[in-house]
Amino acid sequence: MPFMTRRSRATTTHVPASLPSKGLGIFRQFKLRRNPNRVAGGHKAALSNPHTTRQGRKHAKKELRRMGRGNATHVPILTKIKRALGITSSRRRHTQRRTVIV
Repeated sequence: MPFMTRRSRATTTHVPASLPSKGLGIFRQFKLRRNPNRVAGGHKAALSNPHTTRQGRKHAKKELRRMGRGNATHVPILTKIKRALGITSSRRRHTQRRTVIV
């Protein structure tokens, strides 16, 4: 295979997502499950993240509605303004050193 080239579609193998993954063997029963609250939290965070694409926000809204959390898709107007202006909500905290005069 030549260096730094792409494979054509004809030679690319694709495993359907419906097939179970191999390699877990007897430890399959110990596989951790996703916490739906954390998944929903990630989608909700993507709605107000300024680095998320428009398509990503649309996907997050769709997934939240599919999970039955349609009311969580609302993004406040202030968040939209901050995203448009590129203002982040994290503030840099400067610590002041106190000098004691003896």
